[in-house]
Amino acid sequence: MKNIFESEKLLAHAFKALFDFVVSMDATGAKDEEAPAFSYILTPKQVDEIDRVCDANQWQKITTHGIEIGVSAIQHVLKARRLKDEITDAEILEVIAKAYSPRSLLRQNRDHGQQSLIFNTHQKVKVGNTAFHGLAVLELKTEVIGIGANAKVRTYLAPVTCYHANEAKIRAIQRNRPK
Repeated sequence: MKNIFESEKLLAHAFKALFDFVVSMDATGAKDEEAPAFSYILTPKQVDEIDRVCDANQWQKITTHGIEIGVSAIQHVLKARRLKDEITDAEILEVIAKAYSPRSLLRQNRDHGQQSLIFNTHQKVKVGNTAFHGLAVLELKTEVIGIGANAKVRTYLAPVTCYHANEAKIRAIQRNRPK
């Protein structure tokens, strides 16, 4: 358990560095390519869960076990949560950091094509005076790298958005577990 706590702390620091960079971009004039981007590496259990989702839906399995977290992923969440939910930047950062956890589960995002959800059932985040779960929406993407006989297909998960979900929503998602 100690390793999980340490990895969560390091991951939270990485999210904070990127989040702070994105928040300051307008004031500093910084460019996307200067950002401290990183990849969230899925745990073996999470890889197994997404493989089950892919098998159940006859989707191609992922070949890359990292989820690249960059400026666009944070910008979208920041804009959406500020406008739609009117929550603070600190709450937005907490929602994002809690969603991407070694303890998070992966499930299919029903009725949304090749999408999955990663969400944390072990740690809640306070938004206002209410406790929620951090949840990220991920999309299954495929790209061809190289050309001709040397071409390789890469299938990976990419961030779509992130939000806070209540207990009822999480229970409904958990019932949608592939065998």
